[in-house]
Amino acid sequence: MKKKELKKENNNKEYFIYIGMFILLFLVHFPLLTKNILTADVLLNNNYYNGYSWEISLGRFGLFIMGLLKSYLSIPHFELIISFVLIIGITYLLINLFDIKDKVGKVFSILIMSLSPIISSTLLFHYCSVPYFIAFFSSVLSLYLYYKTTNKYTKYLLPIILMVLSLSMYQAYLSVIITVFFLYQIKLLINKEIDYKESGKYLLGVLISIIIYFIGMKLSQIVFHIDMASYSNANKIGLDTILSIPSKFVSSYKFFFQMFYSNEFTKNSYLGNSIFYSFIFVLFIYLFFKKMNKSKLELKEKIITIVLLLLIPVFLHSVIFVISDAKTQLLMSASYLVLFIFMISFVDKKVSKIIFFTFLALLCRCYFIQDQATYLTLENTYKTYDTVIHSAIDNHMNQLDKSFIVVGNMQNKSDISKMNYGYISDEGLFWDEYNLRKLGFERFCLQEYGLNVKFGSLEDYNDADKSNHTSLVYEYKGNIVVNFNNYYK
Repeated sequence: MKKKELKKENNNKEYFIYIGMFILLFLVHFPLLTKNILTADVLLNNNYYNGYSWEISLGRFGLFIMGLLKSYLSIPHFELIISFVLIIGITYLLINLFDIKDKVGKVFSILIMSLSPIISSTLLFHYCSVPYFIAFFSSVLSLYLYYKTTNKYTKYLLPIILMVLSLSMYQAYLSVIITVFFLYQIKLLINKEIDYKESGKYLLGVLISIIIYFIGMKLSQIVFHIDMASYSNANKIGLDTILSIPSKFVSSYKFFFQMFYSNEFTKNSYLGNSIFYSFIFVLFIYLFFKKMNKSKLELKEKIITIVLLLLIPVFLHSVIFVISDAKTQLLMSASYLVLFIFMISFVDKKVSKIIFFTFLALLCRCYFIQDQATYLTLENTYKTYDTVIHSAIDNHMNQLDKSFIVVGNMQNKSDISKMNYGYISDEGLFWDEYNLRKLGFERFCLQEYGLNVKFGSLEDYNDADKSNHTSLVYEYKGNIVVNFNNYYK
């Protein structure tokens, strides 16, 4: 009786941790629910998104299915809440998969999964954040079911379906599938529990999933009469990428280094992220080899374990081996979250816990600051554009029949922008290319003010006076020019 009561109490504590995670996610990302935070992509696809011909051309036919289920509606509050639930589900699976029993380890796993810029940047794209997190969840669940269940359907068939679903939402999650698998194999090797036959069966399932995905991708393009897009050379997926495999190995290690020791993917230098990464990695390597020696592995297992450890950057960037010109960025980096959970699973002694989790806490502090600074930067950007465009409309309400031309770029020079994580937050709401800039301006006026305004042609834009003006809005040859050149916030 006492054992049952104790088990029930532990389960209640487990639920309490994940309820706490939901509250944390809600509070940290609260600005996304309450403020005007837009990126250029979100501005163009806000509220109602049916641009799935573009997604199908990129091989993401699963997004079209999700669009049908949602009737093409994109409601930020619902998207975010559902995303929070999926993030909690992913965290639960990873904690249990890597057998993290320590409460402190669970708490820091939750902190990483709640505060990481990788999560924040995905949430920013709320019109597709739910399918992206479904893809992440499906990737992890496929391996979890394979190793934690015995029923032949849930062990062999369902994981294949889940992997196809994941790839159809976003091919970048191939990196998650590969990373979870190989990191788990390292864990099994260290614990002397690996079964090479079982591992081979799962890899075969991955291969079958990729083949089924490719067939589904091609069929969707044939059915909808859509050609594969050239974006990131997605139209060269397949055999054309084989010749570039050697260079991809080099790129994997280059991207790995840049993720932690440059400002290429996030702004590591301002808050000193790289310092904390260094201490975390050094301590992890020490704990890893200490545990490996304690396991008394045979020479063969030691070699395999060390080789897999050295190949972690390759696993993290698996997708670049399939898409010839894929450039890693935050939205494609979910596999790095798995790496952190994996490292936490090796922390077991009291002294190592204190040191490791101290530096991880400092890193989480940096993540929190970067998330909030990013949201503030995007809000400031929105306010700046809103001020300029409001001025244009207010000053020319009787001239809406004339053509508007948008020139120049708004530069955000506020101190807060130094602290964000870069990526989307350093870009404007309107792209440099005029037709896209025009489309963004049109959507902004329609969504924010309910106004349909006319725009000048590309020829008008090329003829417009782009020299520095003190006025934000002025008329030039009968056109109303909205000028960002000298407007800084």
